[in-house]
Amino acid sequence: MSFKLKVSPKFSFIISSIISLLFSLYAAYKGVILFFVEKAMEDTFVGGNASSISISLWLTISGVMIFISFLFFYFVKIKDLKSQKLILTGIMIIWVGVILLLIIFLPKFFYYSALPLLALIFCFISAINIKKEIINEKRSKGLSETEINLLQRLAGIKKRK
Repeated sequence: MSFKLKVSPKFSFIISSIISLLFSLYAAYKGVILFFVEKAMEDTFVGGNASSISISLWLTISGVMIFISFLFFYFVKIKDLKSQKLILTGIMIIWVGVILLLIIFLPKFFYYSALPLLALIFCFISAINIKKEIINEKRSKGLSETEINLLQRLAGIKKRK
């Protein structure tokens, strides 16, 4: 039983971008909530600077994730198949790292790793499709003039004029 799934790299880049935007919105939400909690603690109690670092970290994570999602949108414009395959491989490694970090640091919320797993699956399928496209492209394309010349030199055949 063989079935073929066709997932374009553009689709997997867009899915990865949307998922990273969701994570950035979550991080921004956590940062804003912590900011309001800190302001309420300053008004009510003396002090309240304990969570300033947490606020900065959450908002920094949000900014980095927004930057990464814009990079994913930029990757949609790339036409070269080998470059797309290389980028998809890198994205798959990053999503595996995100999944592992989520499972290690948030074991109670393991369902948070479902979204990166979904992106990983789409990237994996599109990387397989790109690999097949590269093989088909190489089979259908003939040798260039320089490749023929180099092969003739290697074989010891002199070029006729």
